[in-house]
Amino acid sequence: MMNLRTKIFIYFLAAGTVNSCAQEVQGDKIQKSNTVAVDINFYDALKLRSDLNFERNKRILYTTIKDYEAFEIKYQNTNMQMDFVIRDRLHTAIYLNQEKNLLESMDGSRFDLPQNISASALTDEVVNLIGSMYYGSSEVRVLKND
Repeated sequence: MMNLRTKIFIYFLAAGTVNSCAQEVQGDKIQKSNTVAVDINFYDALKLRSDLNFERNKRILYTTIKDYEAFEIKYQNTNMQMDFVIRDRLHTAIYLNQEKNLLESMDGSRFDLPQNISASALTDEVVNLIGSMYYGSSEVRVLKND
Protein backbone atom coordinates (compact mmCIF):
# COMPACT_ATOMS: atom_id res chain seq x y z
CA MET A 1 0.00 0.00 0.00
CA MET A 2 1.27 3.48 -0.90
CA ASN A 3 1.85 6.06 1.75
CA LEU A 4 0.29 9.53 1.58
CA ARG A 5 3.45 11.22 0.26
CA THR A 6 3.69 8.83 -2.68
CA LYS A 7 0.01 9.36 -3.57
CA ILE A 8 0.42 13.16 -3.47
CA PHE A 9 3.57 12.95 -5.61
CA ILE A 10 1.84 10.80 -8.23
CA TYR A 11 -1.20 13.11 -8.25
CA PHE A 12 0.89 16.26 -8.90
CA LEU A 13 3.03 14.46 -11.48
CA ALA A 14 -0.06 13.36 -13.42
CA ALA A 15 -1.73 16.80 -13.14
CA GLY A 16 1.44 18.55 -14.34
CA THR A 17 1.79 16.24 -17.33
CA VAL A 18 -1.83 16.74 -18.43
CA ASN A 19 -1.56 20.54 -18.02
CA SER A 20 1.69 20.62 -19.99
CA CYS A 21 0.18 18.68 -22.89
CA ALA A 22 -2.89 20.94 -22.97
CA GLN A 23 -0.73 24.06 -23.14
CA GLU A 24 1.33 22.60 -25.97
CA VAL A 25 -1.76 21.82 -28.07
CA GLN A 26 -3.20 25.30 -27.43
CA GLY A 27 0.16 26.88 -28.30
CA ASP A 28 0.17 25.04 -31.63
CA LYS A 29 -3.27 26.47 -32.46
CA ILE A 30 -2.14 30.02 -31.70
CA GLN A 31 1.00 29.67 -33.79
CA LYS A 32 -0.97 28.30 -36.74
CA SER A 33 -3.48 31.15 -36.59
CA ASN A 34 -0.65 33.72 -36.45
CA THR A 35 0.93 32.13 -39.52
CA VAL A 36 -2.30 32.57 -41.48
CA ALA A 37 -2.50 36.25 -40.48
CA VAL A 38 1.10 36.79 -41.59
CA ASP A 39 0.43 35.17 -44.96
CA ILE A 40 -2.55 37.44 -45.57
CA ASN A 41 -1.17 40.78 -44.35
CA PHE A 42 2.63 40.54 -44.49
CA TYR A 43 4.52 41.38 -47.69
CA ASP A 44 8.20 40.76 -47.10
CA ALA A 45 10.98 42.96 -48.38
CA LEU A 46 12.13 41.99 -51.87
CA LYS A 47 15.75 42.92 -51.10
CA LEU A 48 17.59 42.61 -47.81
CA ARG A 49 20.60 44.58 -46.54
CA SER A 50 23.21 41.88 -45.96
CA ASP A 51 26.07 44.40 -45.71
CA LEU A 52 25.09 45.70 -42.26
CA ASN A 53 25.56 44.22 -38.80
CA PHE A 54 21.99 44.53 -37.55
CA GLU A 55 19.90 41.79 -36.03
CA ARG A 56 17.44 42.29 -38.88
CA ASN A 57 18.38 43.12 -42.46
CA LYS A 58 15.13 44.86 -43.37
CA ARG A 59 12.73 47.47 -42.05
CA ILE A 60 9.04 46.86 -41.40
CA LEU A 61 6.30 49.33 -42.30
CA TYR A 62 3.26 48.67 -40.11
CA THR A 63 0.22 50.32 -41.66
CA THR A 64 -3.49 50.70 -41.05
CA ILE A 65 -4.06 50.41 -44.80
CA LYS A 66 -5.98 47.20 -45.44
CA ASP A 67 -5.61 46.72 -49.19
CA TYR A 68 -2.23 46.00 -50.78
CA GLU A 69 -3.50 47.33 -54.11
CA ALA A 70 -3.31 50.83 -52.62
CA PHE A 71 0.49 50.52 -52.97
CA GLU A 72 0.34 49.27 -56.57
CA ILE A 73 0.34 52.69 -58.21
CA LYS A 74 3.26 54.64 -59.67
CA TYR A 75 5.58 56.41 -57.27
CA GLN A 76 5.80 60.12 -58.09
CA ASN A 77 7.29 60.63 -61.58
CA THR A 78 8.90 57.21 -61.91
CA ASN A 79 8.09 53.95 -63.65
CA MET A 80 8.20 52.13 -60.29
CA GLN A 81 5.18 51.24 -58.19
CA MET A 82 5.12 52.37 -54.56
CA ASP A 83 5.23 48.79 -53.26
CA PHE A 84 8.39 48.16 -55.28
CA VAL A 85 10.04 51.33 -53.99
CA ILE A 86 9.28 50.34 -50.40
CA ARG A 87 9.99 46.61 -50.60
CA ASP A 88 12.91 46.56 -53.05
CA ARG A 89 14.69 49.91 -53.06
CA LEU A 90 14.20 50.63 -49.35
CA HIS A 91 14.51 47.05 -48.04
CA THR A 92 11.22 47.30 -46.17
CA ALA A 93 8.45 44.78 -45.57
CA ILE A 94 4.84 45.99 -45.56
CA TYR A 95 2.53 44.73 -42.80
CA LEU A 96 -1.08 45.66 -43.61
CA ASN A 97 -4.12 46.07 -41.37
CA GLN A 98 -2.26 47.11 -38.21
CA GLU A 99 -3.36 49.38 -35.35
CA LYS A 100 -1.30 52.37 -36.49
CA ASN A 101 1.23 53.52 -39.05
CA LEU A 102 4.82 53.16 -37.91
CA LEU A 103 8.21 52.21 -39.29
CA GLU A 104 10.50 49.80 -37.48
CA SER A 105 14.12 50.29 -38.51
CA MET A 106 16.76 47.59 -38.86
CA ASP A 107 18.07 48.29 -35.36
CA GLY A 108 14.56 47.89 -33.90
CA SER A 109 13.84 51.60 -33.37
CA ARG A 110 10.21 52.55 -33.99
CA PHE A 111 9.09 55.76 -35.66
CA ASP A 112 5.49 56.91 -35.58
CA LEU A 113 4.04 57.98 -38.91
CA PRO A 114 0.95 60.12 -39.59
CA GLN A 115 -2.38 58.33 -39.29
CA ASN A 116 -5.37 58.35 -41.67
CA ILE A 117 -3.37 59.14 -44.80
CA SER A 118 -3.32 57.62 -48.27
CA ALA A 119 -0.81 55.02 -49.41
CA SER A 120 0.81 57.68 -51.58
CA ALA A 121 1.25 60.11 -48.67
CA LEU A 122 2.46 57.26 -46.44
CA THR A 123 5.02 56.22 -49.05
CA ASP A 124 6.32 59.80 -49.20
CA GLU A 125 6.59 59.86 -45.39
CA VAL A 126 8.49 56.55 -45.40
CA VAL A 127 10.90 57.72 -48.11
CA ASN A 128 11.58 60.97 -46.21
CA LEU A 129 12.05 59.18 -42.89
CA ILE A 130 14.41 56.55 -44.33
CA GLY A 131 16.25 59.32 -46.18
CA SER A 132 16.99 60.95 -42.82
CA MET A 133 18.58 57.75 -41.46
CA TYR A 134 22.32 57.12 -41.63
CA TYR A 135 22.16 54.00 -43.82
CA GLY A 136 18.86 54.87 -45.46
CA SER A 137 20.11 58.16 -46.87
CA SER A 138 22.20 56.36 -49.49
CA GLU A 139 19.21 54.19 -50.48
CA VAL A 140 17.03 57.27 -51.00
CA ARG A 141 19.81 59.07 -52.88
CA VAL A 142 20.00 56.17 -55.36
CA LEU A 143 16.20 56.12 -55.61
CA LYS A 144 16.05 59.84 -56.41
CA ASN A 145 18.74 59.46 -59.10
CA ASP A 146 16.87 56.68 -60.94
